[in-house]
Order: sequence, then structure tokens, then C-alpha cells
Amino acid sequence: MLQLVVAGLTVGSGYALVALGIHIILRATRAINFAQGEFVILGGLLAYGAVTWLHVNVWLGLVLATVLGFALGLAYERFVLRPAARVGELAVTIASVGSIYVLLYGHALVWGSLPQPLPYFSGAAEDVKWRVFGAEIAAQQAWVLGLLLLALIVLYAFFERTTYGKAVRAASDNPLGARLIGIDVDRARAVSVAIAIALAAFGGTIIGPITLVGGAAGIGISIKGFVGGILGGLDSPVGCTLGGLVVGVVEKLLEGGAGYGIADPVVYSLLLVMLIVRPQGLFGTRRAVRD
Repeated sequence: MLQLVVAGLTVGSGYALVALGIHIILRATRAINFAQGEFVILGGLLAYGAVTWLHVNVWLGLVLATVLGFALGLAYERFVLRPAARVGELAVTIASVGSIYVLLYGHALVWGSLPQPLPYFSGAAEDVKWRVFGAEIAAQQAWVLGLLLLALIVLYAFFERTTYGKAVRAASDNPLGARLIGIDVDRARAVSVAIAIALAAFGGTIIGPITLVGGAAGIGISIKGFVGGILGGLDSPVGCTLGGLVVGVVEKLLEGGAGYGIADPVVYSLLLVMLIVRPQGLFGTRRAVRD
């Protein structure tokens, strides 16, 4: 049981980062970015490319993938989301759906369609494992959880403790008011999207040694991250994080108990149940503020 829970928390860390990215872009653009999971795949592949082509270690690959993810986020906002936003919020969501297939077939042309192995963060050829209360816990799982915590601390420090982070929040929450006090709202939105895509690239790299990188799993990752966001509350970063972790744990417990065939239908059913019973999520507010 403990081993399944740890495995669930590991996979759920990826879903949590996806849910957080969706939350950040939703606040900035008022639209859902369904391409978030595909950026997770791309981030892992960027780290894989750095490791195989530049012959750097996986830690430097993680840094490069995150930085490139930030740059890709700036380009994604400028050339995809911003033009679509001139039409309306629905157009932004539709543009994100179209981006899924551009990214999917684009990275397949460069890296192929088969998943690729990423080195373990421990540097060992075979991952280090420990016995804890009878369960076998891998070192990479500990790294994933630790790096998730690090990402959350950095995000909190940026948005809550820095002047520019507060300006970005203000631009997302009240664009008109932000403009009136001199905040460049377009730039703030671009930074928000870039942070969200950097989170996706970061998540794809830290779970890559366990799940492999590449392939066509991006859509499934997006949906499960979205389920986590709905479960916890898309307007709550804490809810998105906890919701993603819960989705991962539920998925692994079902796979370990009832088998792989039942896990996805139950997880997707959580989305329907939450939308009917508590659409604002477990930690969300009942009324969202709109400008």
C-alpha cells in the first residue's frame, strides 16, 4: 500500500505541476490551456536532447529544459494565445487544443514517436532504492517530491514576496486596475504563461527517469492535470497541487488493486462528479471575480 501511495505521489507531482500551470494561464488569459501536458512531454525531450546531444548531466538538462520552457512560453503567448485572445476567450482554448497536435507531431519529427529513457538524478546506472516499512522506495521518487516542493517554494516566493510577482498577480486579477497604475499587462500575461510552460518542462524532466520522455501521453497528462485542478479548485494554487497529488494516488491505488483498465475511467469520472457536486473544487471559492 505504501509503495503504491509513493508511486501515486510521484506521478501526481507531474499532474500537480500541470494543474498549477493551467491555473496560472487561466488567471492570466481567462482560458484553459489544454496543451499543458504536451509541454510536459516537450520539456522532458528537451532535457533528453541536452543529455544526449550536448553530453551534459541530467541536472544541467533540467535547468536547460526549464529555461527553454520559459522561452517557449513567451513565444507561445505572443504568437498563439495573444492573437487568439483578440477574438475571445473561447478562441484561446481552441488555439491551445490545436497546439496539442502541432507539438505532438513536431516533437515526433525531431525525437521520434517512441518514449526515450532519461538518466536518474542520482547519477547511477540503476536507481538507488530503500526499504521503508516493507515498501521499496526509489531515490528518483524522493527527488521528484523534493523538487516539487522546491518549485512550490520558488513560486510562492515570486508571487507573494517580490514586487514584480505581485504586479503579475495584479495584472491577472484586475487588468484594468493594473493598467491604471502603470503595469504592463501584456508583458505580465506573457510572463505568467512563460512560468506555466517552464513548470511543465520542469515537471516533464523530473518524472522523465521514471515514466520515460516523449511519446503520445501529453493529452492524457493534460486531462489528468485538469481533473486535479477541478478536484482541488482551479482558482486555488494549493488546491491544484493537492488535487494533482490525489489524482496520482487514486490512479496508482486503482492500478494496483483493480488493474489498469479501471484506473482511467474512475479518474475521469472524478471530473464529472466534481463538476456536478462542487464545481469550484474542494479549496476553490464559490464566486470567481471577473473584470
